[in-house]
Amino acid sequence: MAAPLASVPGGGFDLTAALAATIRRARGSDLYRERLAGVEIHSPADLTRVPLTTRADLQAAGAHGTRAVPLEAVCHYGESSGTTGASNSVWLTAGDFARDAEVLRARHPDVFAPGQILLNRFPFMAAPAHLIQLVAQQGGGVAIPAGNINWDVPFPRALALARTTGATVLAGLPLEPIVLGEIARAQGLDVRRDTSLRTFFLGGSPLPPAMQRRLARLWNARVIELYGSTETMLLGTSCAEGTLHLEPELAHCEIVAEDDVVPAAPGAVGRLVVTTLAVEGSPLVRLDTGDLVRPEPACACGAARPGVVVLGRGADAVEVGGRRLFPAELVDAAAAAADAVDSSVFCVVLLPDRVLVRIERQASTGDPAAAFAARRPGVPLEIELVEPQMLLDVELLARSPHVYKPIVLADWRGAGRRVLTVSEGMIEWPRPSWAEGKRWLQRTWRTARRRRGLGRTMG
Repeated sequence: MAAPLASVPGGGFDLTAALAATIRRARGSDLYRERLAGVEIHSPADLTRVPLTTRADLQAAGAHGTRAVPLEAVCHYGESSGTTGASNSVWLTAGDFARDAEVLRARHPDVFAPGQILLNRFPFMAAPAHLIQLVAQQGGGVAIPAGNINWDVPFPRALALARTTGATVLAGLPLEPIVLGEIARAQGLDVRRDTSLRTFFLGGSPLPPAMQRRLARLWNARVIELYGSTETMLLGTSCAEGTLHLEPELAHCEIVAEDDVVPAAPGAVGRLVVTTLAVEGSPLVRLDTGDLVRPEPACACGAARPGVVVLGRGADAVEVGGRRLFPAELVDAAAAAADAVDSSVFCVVLLPDRVLVRIERQASTGDPAAAFAARRPGVPLEIELVEPQMLLDVELLARSPHVYKPIVLADWRGAGRRVLTVSEGMIEWPRPSWAEGKRWLQRTWRTARRRRGLGRTMG
C-alpha cells in the first residue's frame, strides 16, 4: 500500500495536515519556491490567501518547473494533450500512481477485481492508461494494453481482442464504445450477445447523460465516468447512481465564482480550483482548472463525498439563440436527438444562426428535433439525417495498416512478402477494393458538397 503523504495522528484524514504537507512539498519546485515562501497552513481557511495557479503559470515554469522531487524519485513524465491550449508537464512517482490505483479499487471493487479482464484503450501517452495497468498489477484484474493511438491495435483488432479474451471492462475515451459498436454492427454482431463487456470506465472528455444512457442500454453495461487531468491526476469517478463524486483525500477542491476568486454561492456554478493532496512529483496549489462545475445534492448512494456535474471550460461556452451553452450540454442534447433515430453517431456544427446536428440515421421512427428540444428548449436547430458511414467511416477504420517489426532483409525466393524498402518492411497498407474505393469517393464528395454549401451560407 502506498504511504500517505500527510502524517495524520490516529490514521484518520486531517485536511489541515494534508494541505500543510502539500505546501511543504510544493516548495521543492521552481514554480512554488518563492511563491509559497513563508506560507503556513493552520486551518483550511489559510489556503484562500494563496494566489491561484494558472495554466499560464505552468507553461511559464517550463518542463521541469513543477517537479518537486529529485529525478531519482520519478517514474513517469507526462504532458497534457494540448487540445485546449499549450501542453503542461507533470512528473509522477510510483507512489502517486499507487495512491490513485488504490482509490479506484476501493471505490469499484466489483469492477477492478481478480479475474476481470480489462481492455485498456486509453492512449499510453496519458497517465490513465498506466493507472489501469497498475490496478491490474495490484490484483484488480487482467489488463490488455491496447491503447487506441496505436497501429498495432486498431479498432477492429480491439473488438476482436474483446471477443476472444472475454474482456469484461472497457477503459478508454468516451467515443471508444461508440466506434466499437458501429464496427460490430457492420460485422453483423450483437454486442450484448457477442461480447462480454459489461462495464465502461470512460474519461478524457465530457460524457453527457444521454450518451451514458444509450451506451448502457445498447451494451447492457454500467458506465462509470472518470474525472481528472494530466496535471492533477485522479479527481473523482461516478457511483452506481451516476453521480460524479470528487475524492477529498486525493485533492482539495474549491468552487469559486466564475469571474472572481471568492467562493461561489452555495449550489451555484463555479470554477473548480484544485490543490493536490496525493501527488508527490508535481504538487499543485490552488490550480485554476478552468472547469466550470455545478454542485450536486446529496446522492442516493449515501457517499459523503461531494458530487458535481462538470460543464466544461468556461472559455468554451458559446452563445446560441441568446442563450449561453456549454459544449457538454449541446453534445448531451445531440446524443438524445441521435438516440431518437436509434443512432450513436452524430456531429454538432455551430453556425451563426443555429446549431446543425448531423446524424447517421438507423431507424425511420422517432423525432430527433423534439428530443433535442426536450434537453435544450429554444435553441435554433437544424437536424440533418445522413446515411450510415457518412460520419463514421467503418470501412476506413477497418483498413488500418499492418505493422511489423522492422526488417532489412527480404527473401524473394519463397511466398513471403517481397519488400524493397525499410518502410515496406515495417508497414503494409491494405489495398481497397474497387467497390470500397467508390463508396469512399462518394462519401468524400457528399461531405465536400455539404461543406461548400454551409460555407456559402456563412458568406
